[in-house]
Amino acid sequence: MYINKSQKTESDSYIGGKPAIPRGLSIPKSPNGSLMSFYFTLQFPEAHSLHGYTLSVFAATDDFNEDYTIPEMLKVPLLGATIPDNFLRDYQKHFAVFLFKNEEKVYVSDYPLRIAMTPLAFSHSEGRDVFGWAGDKPKWVLDDETPGQYKGAALDFLLQVYGEQSFPITDTAPAQQEMDIFGESKPRTKRNYILFNQNEVYFFGSKAGDFDDRVYIVTQCD
Repeated sequence: MYINKSQKTESDSYIGGKPAIPRGLSIPKSPNGSLMSFYFTLQFPEAHSLHGYTLSVFAATDDFNEDYTIPEMLKVPLLGATIPDNFLRDYQKHFAVFLFKNEEKVYVSDYPLRIAMTPLAFSHSEGRDVFGWAGDKPKWVLDDETPGQYKGAALDFLLQVYGEQSFPITDTAPAQQEMDIFGESKPRTKRNYILFNQNEVYFFGSKAGDFDDRVYIVTQCD
């Protein structure tokens, strides 16, 4: 299934706008204590292996750390890798991912909107503006890096976000911090945010475990 940017006015899957999080949790914060920006949420359709679940993705934009521009990678061959226990919570430093049942979803109404809202729709046809792919298998840019298991459970392929994506922001949103020529940080000039260096982003996950301890991310670029 393709994940297309849609012209609909409402959808359970969308970029930006009002965050969807599990009941009882708060908007995640960076190690420096700044509020993370809400990037997108997906409610998986009936044809998906995780039907009945929602995925929400956040990332730090007020802070910049060169070591965490993409998720931490394992130090072993990635194809078939067994992910160490607790790795999937510990590596969420400058980003956060929640995977939870639809009935546990709540919307945060007092969040200061940053990324402009764009509805998303799952379809078997490729649209004019495609956000990603959620078929049976990933479409790898490079080698197959499908993981093995985590805490004794296999991980399902959830989706991939196509590379070179940018996320338009609202007029009041603060500029995303990025690296300057001296290795320090500076505000991004373009009025948009990017995620994981605009690489191709692959998400794998399991129904077992806690909200923030079940999603594994691989990034690739050609």
